[in-house]
Amino acid sequence: MTSPLIDPEQFFTSQLKDFKIAQTNFLNLQKALYRTLKGDHFLFQLQYNPERIRSTAAKVDEKTLKERKCFLCAANLLPGQKGIPYRNKYNIFINPYPIFDRHFTIPDRHHTPQLIDGRFGDMLMLAKDFPAYTFFYNGPKCGASAPDHFHFQMATRGVMPVEKEIENCTVLRQTHSYQIGTIENYMRKIIVLTSDQPDLLENLFLQILSLLSQNIPSQPEPMINLLCWYTSSYWNVIIFPRRGLRPRQFYEEGNDKILFSPGCVDFAGLLVTPRKEDYDRYTPELLADLFGQLTLTNETWEKLSSSLRTLIPTN
Repeated sequence: MTSPLIDPEQFFTSQLKDFKIAQTNFLNLQKALYRTLKGDHFLFQLQYNPERIRSTAAKVDEKTLKERKCFLCAANLLPGQKGIPYRNKYNIFINPYPIFDRHFTIPDRHHTPQLIDGRFGDMLMLAKDFPAYTFFYNGPKCGASAPDHFHFQMATRGVMPVEKEIENCTVLRQTHSYQIGTIENYMRKIIVLTSDQPDLLENLFLQILSLLSQNIPSQPEPMINLLCWYTSSYWNVIIFPRRGLRPRQFYEEGNDKILFSPGCVDFAGLLVTPRKEDYDRYTPELLADLFGQLTLTNETWEKLSSSLRTLIPTN
């Protein structure tokens, strides 16, 4: 296995000198507003970030995707934007419309659909190669603004509340080589996998994906968001299974409209809000309604968690 040839911090600094759109937006990010919503079993960090309107309100229907140039293809880069290769399979770019003070996008070098099949091992490898960062994946119908081009994203470790909150994980199944857990009363249904064995983790993930395909919308793949990071000698993997992309309020008009279209980052507790009126109106009760429309029902979760308690890796 070859070593990665990238120092993310050095690459970031170099790009901001030439990539003017990113330079402007990373400076604007320093002006973003933040506030915290805290409950007995959750914490949300709200970020008011107008530049993220492109992602939150993105049209991802087939007609729109065919008519626009893919912004993750190397042939369509913005002025000054550069990418560097990772293991001859991916490119790494800084994200020109950031959520984090260090925000990177990692697209496949070829224009191929956003499907996790055959990619989970790559996510584990990235996390081990860059242990100072957290990696995340938005499914094609779970917040990906480019569902036609496969990509991961990465950000500095420890920014998303869930990374701390899994310390209060409830164990569903535990052996000497892995643990499957969840967080109770969390507003979003969540599966937490921990192991120091990448092949075993991939085996468990594929089994869980199969279970999810029987219980949630699964075209072209089960609706999930993924989060992953590497600590010392083991990986933490978080799966957010879901049953919808956007709540009914997204499609309302006038004062009833809420531009809420969450991806992995939002499910992980950093709620990115491009409109000030939404940022100001969020309450724990409203978020419970919005996420409640998108996460698994209690009935589906009970069925799934029963299966997780008896899950055993296959040979």
